[in-house]
Amino acid sequence: MIAFYLSLAALGAAGAALIRELAAAQARQRAALRRVHIHSSDRSSRRG
Repeated sequence: MIAFYLSLAALGAAGAALIRELAAAQARQRAALRRVHIHSSDRSSRRG
């Protein structure tokens, strides 16, 4: 029975690590999109 709870705890920890990794990847994507958006608005402001 103890092994069952230990395996549940391990699965929970692995799931939390996976969620953290996905959130970090999503934050990196948002930061990259923000940089592209800023550059594109700079270009349009120079033309006009």
